[in-house]
Amino acid sequence: MRASATIVAMLCGCARAQGTAVVVPPRQPPPSLAPLSERGDVEIGLGAVTAAVSGALVGVGTYEALRAVRVRSICTGQTADPELDPTIVCTGPLGGDPFVAAVVSSSLSFAFAVPIAVASGFLLRRGIVTRRAWKAAAKNKMSFRPWSNGQTQFGMTFGLAF
Repeated sequence: MRASATIVAMLCGCARAQGTAVVVPPRQPPPSLAPLSERGDVEIGLGAVTAAVSGALVGVGTYEALRAVRVRSICTGQTADPELDPTIVCTGPLGGDPFVAAVVSSSLSFAFAVPIAVASGFLLRRGIVTRRAWKAAAKNKMSFRPWSNGQTQFGMTFGLAF
């Protein structure tokens, strides 16, 4: 009985309310990410790093492919090099086939290099487009830059480009 009376009182109290008690601020657009990378420096830097990683992976893949060819020629007896012992070269440390290991390593290196190279291209393209847009928008060639050492000195630097 008390529970139903409480519920009815709450419903009646809510029905008499004139407005909401919570003030909601007006909806604002999300903050722009342009100040973080307005000149395209971040994209160009990341694109260069990913291009270097992709190049390194292609280099490792090429080395492993050449090593696989060399191991295969030694193990089949096509190379008569007295310095190489086929029993050592043709057996992996865990008893596996080193030719298969080199081929798998080469394939994985090339397979990972492709998407990294594509990502590098996208990053470099975006960085270049952003840099061109920033340079086109920089019609005002004067700049004022405040500076401070954090404690006692402060000032303003005036820059002029022509």
